[in-house]
Amino acid sequence: MRLDSSRIVRNVICLVALLALASAPLLAQTGIDLLDPEQVLRAGEQDRLEGVATVRATLDEAPNAVLQTTHVRETLQYDDGDFENFKDESPNLAPRGGGELEEWVQRFDVEDDSTLVSASVCFLRPDGDLSRSLDFKLRFYSNVVRDRVSYPGPRAGLVYNIEADIRRPGVPTCLTLRDHLVGKVLDEGTHWVGVEWNTGTRKRLGGDHYTNDDKADTDRNDRAIHETEVRFRRLPVEPLTVNEGWLDPRQGDRTLTASGLKAIGIRLEVQTTHPALPDPDPDPGPDPDPDPEPEPDPDPGVITPPPTGPGYSACRPTVAPLTFEGGIKVSLCYETADGRMDDARAVYESDYSGLLYFFESDNAEVFVKVLDGCAINRHRWLYVAPLTDVAFNMYINDGRTPTWTYHNKLGDQGEIRANLMAFPCTR
Repeated sequence: MRLDSSRIVRNVICLVALLALASAPLLAQTGIDLLDPEQVLRAGEQDRLEGVATVRATLDEAPNAVLQTTHVRETLQYDDGDFENFKDESPNLAPRGGGELEEWVQRFDVEDDSTLVSASVCFLRPDGDLSRSLDFKLRFYSNVVRDRVSYPGPRAGLVYNIEADIRRPGVPTCLTLRDHLVGKVLDEGTHWVGVEWNTGTRKRLGGDHYTNDDKADTDRNDRAIHETEVRFRRLPVEPLTVNEGWLDPRQGDRTLTASGLKAIGIRLEVQTTHPALPDPDPDPGPDPDPDPEPEPDPDPGVITPPPTGPGYSACRPTVAPLTFEGGIKVSLCYETADGRMDDARAVYESDYSGLLYFFESDNAEVFVKVLDGCAINRHRWLYVAPLTDVAFNMYINDGRTPTWTYHNKLGDQGEIRANLMAFPCTR
């Protein structure tokens, strides 16, 4: 039987056209240019049993997830878009080679409960690299604090396998990731986002470093104040490794290759939902006058002369900013290193406890608590916890018992004191 070659060609053309029409709506939804074969990347499927999702990457693609009028979008980004480690001969974040797996994570502070619209990760395919393929994993972690240092905690959600291509070597490329990531919940708070890839592929993750034109702010010890934190680790991690293997690249054995690291090339676009505002009152009345703050008791009670000697203050309080149950008054004056004297003020007060501040109301200096122990030992119990090394004189009295005093010297860190027989009960 002789085949008609022209008929076969026509049938193949028709079949290709039908396949293109069937796939066009799906591809169009992701914003991929159907005329650019470099952007038609590999699609993946999610394996929910193992907690893994495969995500298609697009090149420099603007996110287009569902937008509602009550939603506000925000891009969380700590880099300035100029990755110094992409420049020739730069050792910063240089791949170690040898087929080693590395994971780098960056901390993100989410101010409001949000959902993820997209993520983007910036890589460089170096000149001379013959492979366009770039496969990596994306993970989200919660935050844990150990010894006052933040680290990635348990994994939060799926592992995302990213399948992508980088078309042009030598050109920084930012890959936009959506698919299964869209709608991921990011609660208010601290999150870590990590990228794991094989450094033997020579692909280089973006690193933004401080420069003379973009210097880091420093603290009083001349240490850099970083807007975000970065960690890295080599995989696989041995069991019982400290902090699950996470290291600070700004310290330790990465000092030479990550010195001055500001951020890495990971960004998030999130969507925050805001509640609808109520209809305005058609005829609102004047706002009521706010309740005036209570004035401190002008009578501080019995004040004994303060001690003399180096470091002690000669100040004497003029008011009692705290008055507790049982008529117990608390007064305190302080003196700064330059000789300025003043009364402490109350930032919080209840029947049994209160906070005093010296300079700013959001910076409490002394905590005082007086508990009713009358049913136990017929006395009120006193606790004082100063959190300052400023010189002060504190007086606490009930008008009957001798005044309880606390005098702190300039430069001494105040100690917590307690007295379970401070003031006898009268009832």
